[in-house]
Amino acid sequence: MADRFRTVDEFLAAQDPARRAQVELLRSLVREAEPRLVETVKWNSPDFVLDGVDRVTVNAAGRGPVRLILHFGTARAERAGVASRFGGDPDGLLTWHSDIRASLTAPPADDPVAQAAVVSLVRAWLAFEPDA
Repeated sequence: MADRFRTVDEFLAAQDPARRAQVELLRSLVREAEPRLVETVKWNSPDFVLDGVDRVTVNAAGRGPVRLILHFGTARAERAGVASRFGGDPDGLLTWHSDIRASLTAPPADDPVAQAAVVSLVRAWLAFEPDA
């Protein structure tokens, strides 16, 4: 499937104001966690690449909450139903989808403690190297 959006600005322009605010918040937290991330559009969403590997994607599709997806792109095989070795989520923010893919919902815009927890979690995720 071809990407509907060519740029992050096009993606943002298509969002309603409330969703756009949540997306912008997540983008800023991800950039705070790791300024070396390169932002692009992939899977019709803002996607962040580190050292050539897709690692974090903002998902605002559908009517559900805006989520941040933590992953390792498509080159690494996922194992559904297998627990992850990732230990960087002391607050239990993540919902696991496989051993190398998890998601979390956008924190409240007025909760700096929750936002700091997301930044910390993203930093830990980017430092995480699962079993090959």
